[in-house]
Amino acid sequence: MTAQYDALVAQANETIASRSARGIPRISVGISGCSVSVGAARTLQAIRDELARRHLTAEVEEVGCRGVCYAEPIVDVELPGGPRIAYGRISAERVPELIESVVVKQDARPDLALFVVGEQGYAGIPSEHEFDYFKLQTRYILANCGLINPIDLDQYVARGGFSALHKALTTMTPEQIIEEVKASGLTGRGGAAFPTGRKWESARASKDRPKYLIDNGEEGEPAIYKDRRIYEGDPFKVIEGVLINAFAIGADEGYIYIGGEHKIAIARVERALEIARQRGLVGKNILGTEFSFNIQVRVGGGSYAAGESSAMMSSIEGRRAMPRPKLVRSTERGVWAKPTCMNNVETHSNIPLIINRGAEWYSSIGTAKSKGTKVFAPSGHINRPGMIEVPMGMTLRTMVFDVCGGMIDGRPFKAAQPAGVSSAPIAANNLDVQMAIETLTSVGALLGSGGLVIFDDTVCMVDMNNYLVNFNELESCSRCTTCRVGTMRLTDILTRMCEGRGRPGDLEALAWLGPLMEQTTLCGLGQAAPVPAVGAMNIFREEFEAHINEKRCPAGFCEALTTVQRVPVGASR
Repeated sequence: MTAQYDALVAQANETIASRSARGIPRISVGISGCSVSVGAARTLQAIRDELARRHLTAEVEEVGCRGVCYAEPIVDVELPGGPRIAYGRISAERVPELIESVVVKQDARPDLALFVVGEQGYAGIPSEHEFDYFKLQTRYILANCGLINPIDLDQYVARGGFSALHKALTTMTPEQIIEEVKASGLTGRGGAAFPTGRKWESARASKDRPKYLIDNGEEGEPAIYKDRRIYEGDPFKVIEGVLINAFAIGADEGYIYIGGEHKIAIARVERALEIARQRGLVGKNILGTEFSFNIQVRVGGGSYAAGESSAMMSSIEGRRAMPRPKLVRSTERGVWAKPTCMNNVETHSNIPLIINRGAEWYSSIGTAKSKGTKVFAPSGHINRPGMIEVPMGMTLRTMVFDVCGGMIDGRPFKAAQPAGVSSAPIAANNLDVQMAIETLTSVGALLGSGGLVIFDDTVCMVDMNNYLVNFNELESCSRCTTCRVGTMRLTDILTRMCEGRGRPGDLEALAWLGPLMEQTTLCGLGQAAPVPAVGAMNIFREEFEAHINEKRCPAGFCEALTTVQRVPVGASR
């Protein structure tokens, strides 16, 4: 049973050694949704053109997002015998300078560099472990992202890839795998935070056939992008986690479901699956064992509602992505009315770690009830937006001011919006809250799937929540009357307030409508739709009342209202 795996590892090591023996520069360019938006594809082409113009030979490859999104486009250069150095903000126009200085003259250019990959710095450039953005991060899920070519199986295997699958197939029973996952304390990373091991246990207990498995990467919420970045940067890790899941629960067929707007993620996952099939890692008799499992990619239509489990199952069946009543658990009756186990992309990415390092190691990270690390997508008014991986329980203050470099222009922190459009905001008086499931609940917020938008004092919370409820109105599948009409009513109330037409009773209407929608809608969209606005109203009530009673926007943002005079940071109004 180990012969095929040993051959896989031997080929990977031989390929990597052969590349090193070529003795030519290696140039890696981060190509992902975030980097392409600021010109990384043009940077990549400019590098190839400049090397050709100068008749220089180098290995040029694409890698995924390293999470340092604020410094994109990022280009790594590794000269023969030298360190691998990451350079930031390398636009196409700066490529000739980079090639001339670093490749031709072999000048490390500390003024352009971000960090050195590895333990040691070089020429005044800090190592990645000394780099401010990475210092407090604990990167396990994102360990390969931005470092390896995401569709190069040899690079993944050379870094330990598929060793967990081999261990699971050759030394563990399905029941032992499930017990290990249960003991680890891993909870779902898609937002619901259901214990993963319990879900797998229930799925294995289902006897009906065929049994299905779904990897949920729809990710249609605003400001949440960690799942697509994992797909883009390390698709083989997700595939490995899916395969272990399938073996543990006895699944017959699997689907990786990706939002239709995530084009790079779709292309890389499809290519990774094609390679995995060719190398005996997906399909019949995986790694020479009796375990067989096929995985297909399903592309969503860009619907936020499709991320809800029953709606996604309807989409996979070829029907409109509409939630349905959950009369029984999906592990008993899911897609095509057969047993179905669904987990999030990040959840599956944790599985190889747990199998290789053990439940005891994994459960030592995090808090009492929130184990492991969590990938967040911080954005907004911070100096270092991007994608981070930190231990569960790190405080919001540490994330904002230490990891993400604090607020832009030193302006005051006003609020954070976790969990996309599903949570109440976190105000400044709760900056020291631990970012974990149980602690966020204590301040009325949710951890969610990893979104984290940071606002300074220039943001109007009425306007911001008008955007959130309008998004939910547009994304409602309209099956539930209270969701269809309720989201319209929420939008109407907040739009009027922003336009100076707020009236007495609006806040009471919000307070009444919120619980009604939470109690009478089928899925998480309708249940969560009023939560951010009602939460913001309770926390920032004076700001909401000013819009209604004084026709004034304290943040000075709503143009239709009387604005306040801007004052310097730190001064009193």
